[in-house]
Amino acid sequence: MSDISIQASTNRPASDTPGMFVELNKRALHFLFDVQRVMLTEMVTAGDEILEDVRAEMHLAAEFAAKINEAHSVENIRTALKECGQHQMDVFSREGRNFLRRNQRLVEATSQLFTNTRKQ
Repeated sequence: MSDISIQASTNRPASDTPGMFVELNKRALHFLFDVQRVMLTEMVTAGDEILEDVRAEMHLAAEFAAKINEAHSVENIRTALKECGQHQMDVFSREGRNFLRRNQRLVEATSQLFTNTRKQ
């Protein structure tokens, strides 16, 4: 469909200024709709991933509370702190990777939008 609009715009005479404005506005509108679609998709995906991260944090907090509750000595508390601290670092690492992956997807989608706009 974009090929048809390109051909239609190249067949117009230079004096068809209103037609050129209509074509320009149509392209701008399609670009804005594409941007909106990409942003909404990314927001939904990011929301799902953030919700999963919050669930992991809550599970980690519950696990920590259970281990502290079961601990009867300083050594058991130290072991629980060490284990839960390592789990917390793993969660932070995964959250960081997710954040970078979301940003990379957003940059790629933005780049693709601009590439498609130039082709039209």
